[in-house]
Amino acid sequence: MKKFLRAHPYLALFAFTMILYLFANQFLAVTDTAESNYALTAKEMVLSGDWISPQIYGNYWYDKPIFYYWELAASFALFGFNEMAAWLPAAILGSLSVLFTFWFARKVYGEKVGWLSALILGTSAECWVLSKAIITDTTLFLFMSAAIAFFYLGYRSNRKYYFLCYVFAALATLTKGPIGIALPGLAGLLFLIYKKDFREMAHVHLFSGLLIFLILTGAWYGTMCYLHGSDFILNFIGVHHVLRATVPEHPSHNTWYFYILVFLVGFFPWSFFAPVSLFKRWRRKEIDLRNSSKCAQLLVIYAAVILIFFQLAATKYTTYTFPALFSLSILTAVMYKDISIRIEKSALALSALYCALALCVAPTIMLGRSGKEVGTALAHMDTEGKTIASVGEYRTSTVFYSGKTIYRAEEADQIDNLKPGHLDWNAKNVMPFIAKEEIENNPNVILITKDNDQSDFVVAYRDAENLVKINVPGQYELLLR
Repeated sequence: MKKFLRAHPYLALFAFTMILYLFANQFLAVTDTAESNYALTAKEMVLSGDWISPQIYGNYWYDKPIFYYWELAASFALFGFNEMAAWLPAAILGSLSVLFTFWFARKVYGEKVGWLSALILGTSAECWVLSKAIITDTTLFLFMSAAIAFFYLGYRSNRKYYFLCYVFAALATLTKGPIGIALPGLAGLLFLIYKKDFREMAHVHLFSGLLIFLILTGAWYGTMCYLHGSDFILNFIGVHHVLRATVPEHPSHNTWYFYILVFLVGFFPWSFFAPVSLFKRWRRKEIDLRNSSKCAQLLVIYAAVILIFFQLAATKYTTYTFPALFSLSILTAVMYKDISIRIEKSALALSALYCALALCVAPTIMLGRSGKEVGTALAHMDTEGKTIASVGEYRTSTVFYSGKTIYRAEEADQIDNLKPGHLDWNAKNVMPFIAKEEIENNPNVILITKDNDQSDFVVAYRDAENLVKINVPGQYELLLR
């Protein structure tokens, strides 16, 4: 086995991570809201044939750039609109992220650190979760990690690597916006300032590199500006960048300790061991950043830039600081390289634990956050001539699973206040609306509601004559007249 691992490390790592990230995915449901938005957008991209302008509910959708939608749409086009196809891109990009971490760490620190870095990253809780999720983060992780890694290789060995830094920064920008170049670029600049190597700034191929970056990113961004003009700029830049940075989308997350908790959970279990070991070494005066390797210095600066930037941003998400795990995994591996056997055994034990969680725990949790059951029920119903409306919590996943138009029922005098069109979080409300007053006495309506909904509107609707109630397994019911 050891001979095989040494002879085929990439094949072994890829097989290990793909099994880990795909295991039991067939039992998982697409959840709301982020996963279902991505899945439905990619589905509509395939059905419409428009692979340039993302759409959801038939409306143009500027929440994220195009690259991850391309991955997801390609998977749907090849394998159909099913859950396994939806999970596949994140699993592949998560595995490639582990392989790239192995390649870079081995190139800089040697074989042992390469293996440990890959195992630590691949079995960290956040990497496992995000590699089994329908979101952009594993793709962003790979591209941003490659950007900072090739910056270091350009600095250390061959300046031609700087060109790859710009290429991957462009791909990261096509995945999640300007942070794709801003954060690796700021980390690289601060590193050169820290090293007082101002002469190197003249050798990073700034002009030609930025030209490559602009050609790659401008092909899509320029096309979107041409096709959609101010609407794209208002929503993509105004709402999803400026507003996200200045106005918290989830105010309850906006606490000073939020990302400390994210680190403890996301880098589990290494987050509970590494800080203790780090503190002990600091007490023994064995840690001195000034005398550390140049790669370690850059990795520390890169992680700090990510953590500080998102701590200062108003909107906080559990996934935002995930790219910092590239640095943390390698630095932890360097610290623990003398106890590699224990790390390997821990990684195998974690993998078994994750597989058990994926099989026994995750399906129930994810089904509770999904409209899969009611969506599947609607998919098998003849709804010709019927208007389907949802009252209360609107589930995009229900639309994905059913393949049918579902309206969001609201009070008539509130609908205009909920629709997008301004620099606020209503920009996400692009689903079709219908007034409750319009459906109260309409016999051609299928109303989706939670079975425990006791609002005045739903109670009155249930009391109507000739009402047919269909109980959907789980938490929903369909009301038909």
